[in-house]
This record gives sequence, structure tokens and C-alpha cells, in this order.
Amino acid sequence: MTWINDIIITYGLLGLFINVFLSYSILPSLTALPVVAAVNFFNPWIVFFVSLVAATFGSITNYYIGAKGIRRFLPENKKLKNAEKRIDKWGPLGLALLSWLPIVGDPLIIAAGLLKMDFWKFLLYSTIAKIWYLGLIIFFGNLINGWVV
Repeated sequence: MTWINDIIITYGLLGLFINVFLSYSILPSLTALPVVAAVNFFNPWIVFFVSLVAATFGSITNYYIGAKGIRRFLPENKKLKNAEKRIDKWGPLGLALLSWLPIVGDPLIIAAGLLKMDFWKFLLYSTIAKIWYLGLIIFFGNLINGWVV
């Protein structure tokens, strides 16, 4: 994990921001390891804030990929309208519980945009997921900081 430390030392919080942004946007990247490494060099609250803002911007990017990109290629039909109703009912719970998962999270957020989930509802519930996920990463990273990093 020394290469991650080298990246954090070289690029600091900007490097952390870029990495977390990319990992929460459509491009797959590591999230947990750089965040844990950053706690080794910076105040955990600053790492949390930088990571939360970057993750939120990454998710907003995915939301708009669904809402403005993919959506324009799909014709309006009954199945799409039914899916929109389901995401209004179950989408917030799904975002709060699953949007942090590496394989499931990105498509779920893109689907929220695609199915016209209210932007502010999306933002609230996806941010809740990020708060607890990043909080746990930083908490446990801080606990095991001496022997992991």
C-alpha cells in the first residue's frame, strides 16, 4: 500500500478528491484504500469532508448521465412509466442502502436519473449512504492506521 501513500503525499487532498470523484462516477477506481491512507496524513474530518464532496459530485455526474444522456435515447412507454413509479417508491431506500456498493451503486444512480427520480430526493438519500460509508471507512481506518498503512 506504499504506492497509495506516495500518491497521497505527492498530490495531497486534490489527489484524494480526484480519486474519490472518479470512483463514484462511471470510472471504476479504489475508494477505501486512498481514504484510509489519507487519514494517515490529514485530519480525519478534512478527509471525510473532501471525500464526501468528491463522492457527491461523482454521483451527480452519474445521475445526469442517466437523466440527460441515456434518457434521450429511450422512447416514452408504459414500462418506463411503471419503472418511474417504482423508483419513486423504492428508489430512496435502494439509494440509501446500496448506492455505495462498487458494482451496484453506479448503475443504481444512473437508473435514478434515467427514471426521473426527483434530484433533491436522490441527492439526500445517496448522500446519506456516502456519509455512513465514508464515516465507517475513516473510523476503522483510523483505528487500524498503524498496521494497515
